[in-house]
Amino acid sequence: MNDSVSKSYNHFDYEYLGAGLGLRTPHIYKILAEKPKIDWLEIHICNYINGGLNQQLLMKVAENYPLSFHGVSLNLGGTEPLNLPYLKRLKQLTEEINPRLVSEHACFTAHNGEVFHDLLPIPYTEESLNHFASRISQVQEFIGRPILIENLSRYIEYPESVFTESEFLSQLCRRTGCGLLLDLTNAYVNQRNLGINLDDFVDQLPAEHIHEIHLAGYSQDSEWLVDTHSAPIPDEIWLVFQKYCARYGPRSVLIERDNNLPEFEELDRERIIAEGILNQYKVQQLENSSELEPV
Repeated sequence: MNDSVSKSYNHFDYEYLGAGLGLRTPHIYKILAEKPKIDWLEIHICNYINGGLNQQLLMKVAENYPLSFHGVSLNLGGTEPLNLPYLKRLKQLTEEINPRLVSEHACFTAHNGEVFHDLLPIPYTEESLNHFASRISQVQEFIGRPILIENLSRYIEYPESVFTESEFLSQLCRRTGCGLLLDLTNAYVNQRNLGINLDDFVDQLPAEHIHEIHLAGYSQDSEWLVDTHSAPIPDEIWLVFQKYCARYGPRSVLIERDNNLPEFEELDRERIIAEGILNQYKVQQLENSSELEPV
């Protein structure tokens, strides 16, 4: 794929969505029945892509809420051919539902036919960059739109790496026109576990390519923070989010919880907190822009 095709995605019309929730199966029927006020919902598209009851429910949800498709199965960092049947179904659902965002992870999930059911980090080398960029471009060309790539929580660093994570992700944006999904909890986990300065990591990313933010809780053992999405969002993550909004302005933000799933109302309270932070900095952004207008 030539550069002009890849870079055309830099002009994709991303919509500011506000504060959303990760939709989990136990909450679907409540949301369909009560239709609570939520700006948008993100789904794990792998759970819906094969049809059946799940996909019927998804279609009903899509009638009432903007959706984002979040994937964990493309294996973009893997060496096996991309899963063509999966891509065909993803393209079909993308055309039928028109999700506002489509995202994947900067990782590999399978090797030599074995699926690991985990998001495994890749080395940040020139070879990895070329390979990953090629795979992103193939996916984007196939489905006809750009995808967002999410930064990973990592527990090791490869000695072969020649780029930092932020340099690697920035190069992917430049080469493919993809966007970024900035998971601030993952970045915080990496700071605590690996000593990677969170502020430096974020500042070195191309802010104009960041179109979604994830916030989640984590667990802690005697030595490590673990990105389990199993707990309420802690104060330190809320502070990181506020700091980001103050510096770069509000972005579409999502509350994630995958394990120890609480009642819907508890998750929605976190979404409302995020919404309040977004609104605070939206007002501040408007005030700052009005001060710059000529009299």
